[in-house]
Amino acid sequence: MAEKRAELLELLSEGPLNERMFNASFGLRLEEHRILTNGRASRYEYPKNLSSRKTNPYLASGFSDNMMEFITPITRGSKATCQQLRVLEQIVDSQMHEDERIWPLSLAPAPEYQHDLEFVGNNYSQPWNKEYTNYLREKYGIKRMMLGGAHIGFNLDQELLDTLYEQIFKDDFTSQAAFQNTVYFKMAQCFCLWRWLFTYLYGASPVSEAVEHDMPEHIQLPVRSFRNSTYGYDNLPAERPSYVSLDGFVDQISKYLEDGTYYGPQEFFGPVRLHGKHDDDSLRQIVKDGIQFISFRSFDLDPFAKGGISEDTLNFLELFMLYTLVSPMPENLSEKMQQAIERNNEVALQAPDEQTDWMREEAMNLIEKLGEFCEQFHAPREYKLALSFVKRRVEDPTLTIGGQVAEKLAKGDLLSFGLKIANDRYTSFVRSTHPLQALASQYSDSVQKLIKIAIMNGVHVEFGDPLKLRVGERIETFEAQADLDLSRGAQDYLLNMFPELEGTTNE
Repeated sequence: MAEKRAELLELLSEGPLNERMFNASFGLRLEEHRILTNGRASRYEYPKNLSSRKTNPYLASGFSDNMMEFITPITRGSKATCQQLRVLEQIVDSQMHEDERIWPLSLAPAPEYQHDLEFVGNNYSQPWNKEYTNYLREKYGIKRMMLGGAHIGFNLDQELLDTLYEQIFKDDFTSQAAFQNTVYFKMAQCFCLWRWLFTYLYGASPVSEAVEHDMPEHIQLPVRSFRNSTYGYDNLPAERPSYVSLDGFVDQISKYLEDGTYYGPQEFFGPVRLHGKHDDDSLRQIVKDGIQFISFRSFDLDPFAKGGISEDTLNFLELFMLYTLVSPMPENLSEKMQQAIERNNEVALQAPDEQTDWMREEAMNLIEKLGEFCEQFHAPREYKLALSFVKRRVEDPTLTIGGQVAEKLAKGDLLSFGLKIANDRYTSFVRSTHPLQALASQYSDSVQKLIKIAIMNGVHVEFGDPLKLRVGERIETFEAQADLDLSRGAQDYLLNMFPELEGTTNE
């Protein structure tokens, strides 16, 4: 692609294709702890009014029933994506007990580590996945598997990809699938090369009293991001495939699956995953058909953002990914990849308010290039604002998320800090004057009630005007401001439309 760079720059800088550049979509999967108001693990069952975790596309649980999963569908733009995340959190908060909360940080509160590890490790009520959970507990340990975090799915505008292939790159690739593989894997490589910067900016698991004895003696505490360090959310050192080439990456993971090193594809915990047209596609099938999107898996929960991740974070990630479309790769890629791994671990294990000269220099150089990119390709205002926030955080590490959490910690303790945020969010949601506060300006209250009960029942919701609800092949539509007769309750109204939902369980 490098030899077509001038042609690529010209095509992207003006006209309709330029408008499609900043048009990416996201899909989020956040894992968050269910706790009690005293900081202990919640002993309540998974909320009984939510439909089966096996089939609900929005709400589930992870390694433990205590690890709540919030899953947004692929949605265009950061604003709509974060809005859907807030919708899901309000729904779950409305189904929890009065003394139960969603914990806003990746590391669980200290009382859970001190008293509830055995309970959390065994609190799993999904029989279809019990064998895998037992395997993870034995291989990686409970603490590593109970780290919360955000996985960010990302894909470019498909018309953008189609046009680039047809107008510039068709003669350079055997198929459009091969072209998309090159684009998306280059993005994965660039994220790995700069992962240390994302850890610096968004690392937010700095408190270590709960896991202190898991750290080597030479590590000074607290650290910026325990989750992003070599001791956190990752495969074992000898089982981490390299991102130096797509063929090598596919071959290594395929080998780990074939020889039993990995239980299954889901055991790969690397910083970027490749995804295809279907959830159960093998990695070789994904590459054969063409990568459809990638997911970034090394983001800590952001306690300062309602829902756990901010629009600014997604906007900066999108800006960086778009920049990789036109930026060259380093010649000594293998060496740079190894250096990037070491740098990320160094940054993750730094004090949250520290940085080194090389970090500042390289980050500022990138920020300058991203600023020029914004001007050349007419980036909308929100991307320029996200870049300005990044620049301020590079100039002052105390403004990073980890730096802010560490400052709060210095004035008290993690439990008090986290509980205040959890209590404030819970109170805000349960006292809301609207069924779904994030959608109050778009939908009538009765339509909001219908959306809420649809999500709880695992019905596919397509937001827009009209709103669409889908079960199987059948779709029902509703005007956004419709005044629905819910006198017999939203659940009854939904079941009258989709009687096949009757009797579904919340396994």
